[in-house]
Amino acid sequence: MAAKLPIAMVMLVALTLSGCDKLGGKKDENGFSKSMPDFGGVKVVEVVAVGVGPTRNAAILDALNLAVQQTNGTPIVGISVNSTGNLSVPNYDGDFGLTNTTVVSATQGAVQGFEILSEKENAEAGAWRLKLKVKVNKYSASAATNLPKIAIASPRTRETTYVIGDETLSADEASQSIGTAINESLSKSNRFFVINRAFDSDIAEELSRITDPSTNSGELAKLGQRLTADILVLPEINRLSYKKSTRVLRNSGRELNSYSGDMEITFNVINVPTGQLIMTEHFKVTFPNTPPSVYGKQQVGLENVQASLATLTGQFTQKFILKNFPVSVIKMTGTSVVLSQGQDILQVGAIYNAVSLGEDITDPQTGQSLGREETQVGTVTITKTSEKMSMGQFSGNFDPRQFKPGIIELADRIDTPAAASPTTAQEPAQPTAAAAPAAVAKPVTAAQTVKSATAPAVPKRPAAAKPAKSKDPFDDDSEEF
Repeated sequence: MAAKLPIAMVMLVALTLSGCDKLGGKKDENGFSKSMPDFGGVKVVEVVAVGVGPTRNAAILDALNLAVQQTNGTPIVGISVNSTGNLSVPNYDGDFGLTNTTVVSATQGAVQGFEILSEKENAEAGAWRLKLKVKVNKYSASAATNLPKIAIASPRTRETTYVIGDETLSADEASQSIGTAINESLSKSNRFFVINRAFDSDIAEELSRITDPSTNSGELAKLGQRLTADILVLPEINRLSYKKSTRVLRNSGRELNSYSGDMEITFNVINVPTGQLIMTEHFKVTFPNTPPSVYGKQQVGLENVQASLATLTGQFTQKFILKNFPVSVIKMTGTSVVLSQGQDILQVGAIYNAVSLGEDITDPQTGQSLGREETQVGTVTITKTSEKMSMGQFSGNFDPRQFKPGIIELADRIDTPAAASPTTAQEPAQPTAAAAPAAVAKPVTAAQTVKSATAPAVPKRPAAAKPAKSKDPFDDDSEEF
């Protein structure tokens, strides 16, 4: 008699969802159905498969293997046919037969059950043939897995610590600032499936719980679903410093302090399967200099450097996103338009040239696409932004009846941004947060001009004698500073 494995008891609990018309949707006060977030999950699918083998058990196992492989791409692991024609299962001593009650434990949750539709033994050939309807646990990935998959490598640094005036910034802290900014920007763009390697150990620990005997066996379908990146972003910190220079006065022994420095970062984008370098961008910012003085103070601190790191990283991610996913008009109603990017890319009040896309132009020598013909059709002013999309007003000569989603794209920005930010290496600029306030001459108004021209002459009083300038205790006759 075949031995039995412990039966996995599965309890189905019926939940009453108030206000829900169906699982995955909930009605609001207006009666509209709101879809639930798509995170993927495990579901049971029925598959019909035919198995053959020298014994009945072997034929059942063959059918189960075909069903699971057809559904999930991999066969059942660990079960085999032994010399007696029965099945061998890991962690179980002896032979046993597969039944609808033992299959859950035997397949480690890959199969929830099966029904024998037909079976036939060929005694002369020593073979069995069975047709089964198999309930297989299948993991359905979220729609986001269809997006380009991207990972951020740990930034390469040339120093272990960076000197920022009288302070220091570790390479790990600088790398973390860059990595966090890139991950956040790319995730918010909703254009990439971002794989964050910083949480690998936590993810592995959670997945290890699936193999715990107390875990629902159906969860086993979640194993083997980890994805790898199509694109790898590799930042490099080429230079980062804001150094303090000190010169001691020969006679007085006092110190003249000055500060200067800059930062330069390179972002490399690599196609992982082929290793092709598909994009390289260099960004640089020059920190404000402090001239030599006994009163010279550090104008750039760790907060300023962290802000500049985030700014330069933001410039890269914006350029990378727009290069691959230009902002397009996805809906047009009269002059009102809906745009494909949100608040991380577009700002309220910004004005962009709008172009309509025409024929795709191909390089006859390489066969590669050079882009599509663009025709200037007007401008778009951004009126509202949200996380994933924006709204605007179109002004131009495009016929709305010819509109198709994506046929109009935003080109260059034509209004003046409210505040300048650090630029690329070709156009270095000082970060606004760290810049020293410049002295501005007070303008002379028209009223003041008239008053000075018409006012009667006032007799000049004798010039008062200037008080003698007090001796500065810090003056040094031998040095100028």
